[in-house]
Amino acid sequence: MNSGTRIPYFSQFFILIGLLIGGFILAGAAAIVLWSSMVGGSLMDMEKGMLNPANADAVKVVQLVSSMIMFIVPAFVFARIVNKQPVKHLGLKTKFNISQVGLVIAMVFAGFYLSGALAELTNHIPISAKAKAMFEKMEKAYVDQVMVIANMKTFGEYLFSLIVIGLAPAIFEELIFRGAMQQLMVKWTRSAWVGIIITSIIFSAIHFSYYGFLSRLFLGIMLGFMFYYSKSIWLSILAHFLNNGFAVTMMYVLSKQGKLSKEVMDERFPIWYGVAALAVIIALFIGYKKESKKIGTYYIDNTETDDDDPFKDQHSIVV
Repeated sequence: MNSGTRIPYFSQFFILIGLLIGGFILAGAAAIVLWSSMVGGSLMDMEKGMLNPANADAVKVVQLVSSMIMFIVPAFVFARIVNKQPVKHLGLKTKFNISQVGLVIAMVFAGFYLSGALAELTNHIPISAKAKAMFEKMEKAYVDQVMVIANMKTFGEYLFSLIVIGLAPAIFEELIFRGAMQQLMVKWTRSAWVGIIITSIIFSAIHFSYYGFLSRLFLGIMLGFMFYYSKSIWLSILAHFLNNGFAVTMMYVLSKQGKLSKEVMDERFPIWYGVAALAVIIALFIGYKKESKKIGTYYIDNTETDDDDPFKDQHSIVV
């Protein structure tokens, strides 16, 4: 997608960061107002109250609204600044086919095994005792928050959680990270690999989880290439939703069975599972790229070369 803007990429980057900072501030203010109107209490009470299962619905609403403000608003404002057609720029109008959808679903399920293997690998990386204590404290805070909204007793609560934890983050995060940031970084660096990896590092880092960093980094790279080849944000949204939705569904099933615990949420697989899953994902991506070529969405412009394509094969042609 050619943005057609004359704004230097360096300037675009700082515009986007500024919009994200502004979105973060507005989201925080909205969260405080919402919490006060729904639950009441001071800001200090809010911090403790969000860990109370009795406030699960309020936590979900606050998370939904604050995430929308934090990501959706900056994404559309940035897209409008760099392109007169922001909806098209973000990949919301690009066509895709059913074969791409099937390949996306297959890649997501293979990705579960690679993510679990990366979680296992992370656990074996040597770090200092001080760093380990800090990371474990951060992880505990994250898991405690998840446990509040993971305790779903009814199907209605499951559907609400599926929207708040599964669908909404998939839409919001894909629009800002793949639709806005990745496109900028790929064009600025003139490399698909570099642009997607930089975007994925930022994507993973904003979740503030050391033990989940490599898994989210891989997810970001996979989502990044899905968007890079297809130019349709809907396919990366679908993949992101399936990834989140599967986790929500498992939490619902375990919650109904009374087996939900912090321990079962930490799923890991042997590292060789990840190696096998990666080989499958690469093969699926080759097919995904071919499908993108069939409908004319994958292209190589003057910022990219076929040598930069990690999933090229001997029959590759430029559309």
